[in-house]
Amino acid sequence: MGNVVHVEKERKELAKDVHRLARLGVRLMSISDGGVTVQNGIESSLVLEVKEKQDTDLILLELKDAVHQLRVEVFSQGGDGVLLY
Repeated sequence: MGNVVHVEKERKELAKDVHRLARLGVRLMSISDGGVTVQNGIESSLVLEVKEKQDTDLILLELKDAVHQLRVEVFSQGGDGVLLY
């Protein structure tokens, strides 16, 4: 019984922490390998503009394709499709 109470208490604390992060604008996103990506939900207009431009720039689109095909390893692609260096 002691372990069940301990686990339940930890779950409640974790739920409180997740709610606190959500109030701060932090988003937790699950990814396919079982990990979790943490994103700041409040992004600057500059970050949003860069994200939008990455999908219209022909050179960056080619780079994204090379990253996807594992030909380029110094860049990766985030869960939202944005190139990361």
